[in-house]
Amino acid sequence: MNRSPATSSQAGASGVAFLLQLERRLRLLQDTGDILALSAQLLGQRLGAQQVACFDIDQTLQCPTLQHAWSDGMPPGAAGEYFLGDYAASLAEALGAGQALAVSDVASDPRTALPAALATFERLGIRAFLNIPIAKDGQLAALFVVHSRAARLWHADDIELAVQVSERVWSSILRAQAESRLRALSASMETQVAERTRECGRTWNVSPDLLGVLNLDGYFEHANPAWQATLGWSAEEIRTTRFLALVHPDDLPRTHAAWEAAKQGQPALRFENRYRHKLGGWHWLSWVAVPEGEKVYCSARDITLEKKLEADLAARNSERERLWRSAQDLMLAIDAEGCFAAVNPASAAILGWLPEEMLGRSIFDFVLPEDAAATRQALLHAGKESMPSFENRYRHRDGGHRWLSWVTAIEGDLVFATGRHITQEKEAQATLRSMQESLRHSEMAMLQSQKLEALGKLTGGVAHDFNNVLQIISGNLQLLQMSLDDDPLAARRIANASSAVERGAKLSAQLLAFARRQPLKPLVTDLAQLLRSTEELLRRATGESIDTRLLLADDCWRALVDPHQLENVILNLAINARDAMDGHGRLTIELSNCVLGSDYAARHADMAPGDYVQLAVSDTGTGIAAELLDKIFEPFFTTKGEGTGLGLSMAYGFLRQSGGHLTVDSLPGHGSTFRIYLPRSLEAETELPLQLSGPVLGGKETILVVEDDVQVQTTVVDMLRGLGYAVQRASDGESALAIIGSGVPIDLLFTDVVMPGKVASTELARQAKLLLPQLAVLFTSGYTQDAMMQGGRLEPGVELLSKPYRREDLARRIRHLLANGRHVTALHQYRAQLAPQPPTPAQPAGRHILLVEDNADARAMTGELLAMLGHTVLAVGTAEEALPLLGTPGLELLLTDISLPQMSGVELAEVAARGYPQLDVVFSTGHAPANSGVLDPAARFLVKPFTVEQLQQALLAPA
Repeated sequence: MNRSPATSSQAGASGVAFLLQLERRLRLLQDTGDILALSAQLLGQRLGAQQVACFDIDQTLQCPTLQHAWSDGMPPGAAGEYFLGDYAASLAEALGAGQALAVSDVASDPRTALPAALATFERLGIRAFLNIPIAKDGQLAALFVVHSRAARLWHADDIELAVQVSERVWSSILRAQAESRLRALSASMETQVAERTRECGRTWNVSPDLLGVLNLDGYFEHANPAWQATLGWSAEEIRTTRFLALVHPDDLPRTHAAWEAAKQGQPALRFENRYRHKLGGWHWLSWVAVPEGEKVYCSARDITLEKKLEADLAARNSERERLWRSAQDLMLAIDAEGCFAAVNPASAAILGWLPEEMLGRSIFDFVLPEDAAATRQALLHAGKESMPSFENRYRHRDGGHRWLSWVTAIEGDLVFATGRHITQEKEAQATLRSMQESLRHSEMAMLQSQKLEALGKLTGGVAHDFNNVLQIISGNLQLLQMSLDDDPLAARRIANASSAVERGAKLSAQLLAFARRQPLKPLVTDLAQLLRSTEELLRRATGESIDTRLLLADDCWRALVDPHQLENVILNLAINARDAMDGHGRLTIELSNCVLGSDYAARHADMAPGDYVQLAVSDTGTGIAAELLDKIFEPFFTTKGEGTGLGLSMAYGFLRQSGGHLTVDSLPGHGSTFRIYLPRSLEAETELPLQLSGPVLGGKETILVVEDDVQVQTTVVDMLRGLGYAVQRASDGESALAIIGSGVPIDLLFTDVVMPGKVASTELARQAKLLLPQLAVLFTSGYTQDAMMQGGRLEPGVELLSKPYRREDLARRIRHLLANGRHVTALHQYRAQLAPQPPTPAQPAGRHILLVEDNADARAMTGELLAMLGHTVLAVGTAEEALPLLGTPGLELLLTDISLPQMSGVELAEVAARGYPQLDVVFSTGHAPANSGVLDPAARFLVKPFTVEQLQQALLAPA
């Protein structure tokens, strides 16, 4: 039967009043049995039930323990264990879930209408019932039951009332049990205190925990010595101070709440707050407080150190988190499947992938395929034990890759890995390996160069002595030939001997070329024109069966080289190619420009980076074995089985002496290519000097011969006297200077280069010219060493006659020098007498000048000089400072140094020409204008150091 709303409302109000009355009465009870008895009776009477019982559930619902039962006309049952059988089994799941069960009729309810259960219910006289479960810590702890003899409909108010009663009863029971235990504890403590006063007093005194008894006013009536040991307060100070006055202000609200609860009888377990120390500072205490009557019994343990450790641990965890987020190294956690379980933010900086883009993906989605196998093995190893180091490459988001060096540690099923980005280190290692390889090549090249240098010194010394011997033989043969009458046989023998001397001289010249001691006459040469002029000679030398081709690039650069010696080198290489092709094949001579960088120079110790003219001579011959390539430039080494073996060594020495380089590439069976590199020259092409010819003439002038070899000296003196000259002789520089200083008129000094004594040949010539300014000087040597050389070439103005020389060559050279000297002297006298004096340049009107000079002293001096000449000067040290000044109103002339710190003077002038074409430009340089890098043929130069007159001339406005 359903209740009306009004009836339900009245029942609800009545139920609340019932519960309030029940709670007031239960609060007065302390015995569990009394609580159960009262609540069962009142609930049963309220619901009109015949029985209310409470069971404890210790093991299973099938075997509960009856704690108490109230009955009205039903058998009450005895306290103890009951077996509920199938009935409990069928209801266990619902009750275990905390659901109240209401059965209005056991006979019709499918949950109870089981034969065995019906028999039990009939035996007990139960027709309807309520089961109210009570859970404790998630487990079914007790069961309240309400039984009715007759079938009845359980209303929701009835069920809710039963539930509310059961909860209050259970709370009251728990309270009563706790109070009982506390009373029992108190009774036990009192007994123990009575029995062991001395022992308890000692425990009270020695306990490290703070023990005390609080009254309800908040004062400690008793406090053990640990208070003073821990907080510094004496027992008297503790007793006279309300405990809340010692609590940290931030902990007061929680402490007030716990204190109010304790006064209401609720114990405090593991409550934590901070107490003030007498000397300052705060200590953390963990409390257990149990109220008993008018007292609260307290025990507190000092947990300040634990709190500090907790704070330190939290800080470390926070620090680890910051490190994880801020670390520059890549940090990962990899699960057993090889997928990323955690990735720190460094992945974005190192690999370009965000952590969330990598999480859950396999590491092999990122590892380069070439490193996958090794990475798989390393991961397998890392899953068993920590791995100290492993390197692999990960794919970057941009498509490239990054090298990472890993260390790992395992924890549980995860492998924790830290990867350091080592791409730059790897690149540096590769660069280092490349540099080491270059260094190895350089060392090998240096060893080869040192080897050839040692051989060169040896061969040069041999050539020097050999040339002296040849000179004695040649001179005496020529003198002997002049004294012969008409004797054909003797003349033929002298001719044969002279031919042998010439062959010896050629051999000596080749040795000197290898030794880089031959005197060179370098000229700025157009190599393309040189090759065209020698093409016919090359074709005749190689023969018609050799296909000779010249491939000359357009606009080939010029080179500073001795053209005659270079012709010999090219011819020698062509003849070697002909022999390697056995008279049949193709010879290709190719000329081109090239720029050699620092990498090439690093592999060739004798080369500097820069612009070069490359001349390559290639053949289709047999080629050269690799093990012979390092030997072919050594003197007397040959692969042909014939010849002197000096051709390539002579070419090597000549090119090194000329500042160039010679390399060879060869593959057996595929021919060889010799490449000649000569430094580019920016100077204009030099006209070839005229060769001296004509009749052999002598003269009446006086010649001083300085020669330390007596036999050579005698031969030369005889030759010169035979030409009609008056001859003075000396064996060293000191003797020669004594003759010159004696006042004897000397027209020409003929001296050997290699001289004994303190006065070298060059010093002799210098002092002699000081004494006799019109003196002509001719050097002779079979080995120039470095006395006459500048960069492997003869110094400018030096005249040298190489040993051995013929009488005709000596006569023509001496006659040329003596005649040329008189001609120049006469020309100067004639011009001084007849030519009008050049007009002095007009003083230019004051001009507005921008001076650019990076040397501070030179800038100050030049600026002061210009100002003294009446000019207005703006002076700066760099082109960058000059750029904004180019538009200065009235600016007329830019005077700039070419070599400036960053932008050069040439670049500055180009900018000025584009933006200010009316501006005059004068370049100031310490180098020859041809080597300045200025391409404008109309450019004006002021060569340092300059005079005031030269400066005034340069400042004149162009006509």
